[in-house]
Amino acid sequence: MGEHQTNKSGELSRREVILGGAAAFAMSSLPVRAADGLDLEDPWDRLTALAKLRGSIDGSTVMWWMKGVRFGVVDHIVTPMFGMLIGSFQRMRPLPGKGFELNMLEMGYFTDLDTGEVLDTFRNPYNGKLCEVPEQRLGPYPVLMTPSGVVLPDVKPFNEVELDTRIGPAIVQGNDVWIRDDSTVKVDSDHPMMGKHTYNEMVTYRGKLSDINNPDLASAPAEISFQSVTSWRAWLQADGVGGHTTGRANGMKISSVDEFPVEYLAAARERHPDIISDPDAVMDAAPAAPGGHD
Repeated sequence: MGEHQTNKSGELSRREVILGGAAAFAMSSLPVRAADGLDLEDPWDRLTALAKLRGSIDGSTVMWWMKGVRFGVVDHIVTPMFGMLIGSFQRMRPLPGKGFELNMLEMGYFTDLDTGEVLDTFRNPYNGKLCEVPEQRLGPYPVLMTPSGVVLPDVKPFNEVELDTRIGPAIVQGNDVWIRDDSTVKVDSDHPMMGKHTYNEMVTYRGKLSDINNPDLASAPAEISFQSVTSWRAWLQADGVGGHTTGRANGMKISSVDEFPVEYLAAARERHPDIISDPDAVMDAAPAAPGGHD
C-alpha cells in the first residue's frame, strides 16, 4: 500500500484540506475551504470521495437501506427466488497515511416475493428442498479502507478468507459522480450463513461533486446500486443444481433509524429489537463474527 506524501511546498493538498474541514466537526478546529476539488483520478482523493459518499469522515454513524431481489441462474435463465431487505450502520474514521477505518453492522432479511413476509424457511425452486434461512447479520467488524482496497484485520472474520477489492473508477457527469467499490471473496467457514463459496459484489455509490468537495460536509448524501454474483451457499441445498445466484438492489444513505423503509423497521423491531433500538451501543461493542447478507 502506498503512503500519502506530504506536499513539500508546505501547502495543503486537496485531500488534506477537505479532510481538515470535515474533521472540524469532531475536533472543533476551524473549517477550511478547498480552492478546487478532489482529483478523482488520484487514488487518495478518490478514496476520500468514496469515504464521504459511503460514510461520514468525522467518525459519526450513518445508516443505509437497500431493497432488492436474489435470483437463481441455471442454464443461463434467471429465476427470482426471494426479496432482500438490507439495513446497515457504518462508522468511518480517518487514519492519516493509511486510509479509513470502517466499522459496519448490517442486518438483512429475505422476504417472500408475493407477500413480503420475512422468510424463516425457503423452498428451493430447482429441487423442491425446504431450506432453513440463517440469521442475516454482519458485524460489527472493523476493516481498513485503503486506495487499493480493503484490508482485513489480523484476526480474520472467517476460518479461511481470500479478499480482493477494487475502488473506482469514478465517473463524473456535470455535478453527478459515481464511484465503484467492487470485491471478490472466497470463503471457507463453518458459520451457517457462509460455508464454502465464492462471492462477487459490485457496488456503485452516487452523489454530488459539490457535496464531495464541500469541506464543511463530513458526509455527502448518496445512493447505492448493488449487484452480486455468487456460488450457491450450503444452506440453499443446491448440490447438483448447477449454475449460481445473482442479486441486485438499490438504496440510499440516511441519518436516522426512522428513515428506514417501514417494512424493514417492522422486521428489525421483531427480529433484532435490541440492535434497532440502540445501534450505537452495538457499534461500541466488541467485534462480532459476520453472518453475511447474500
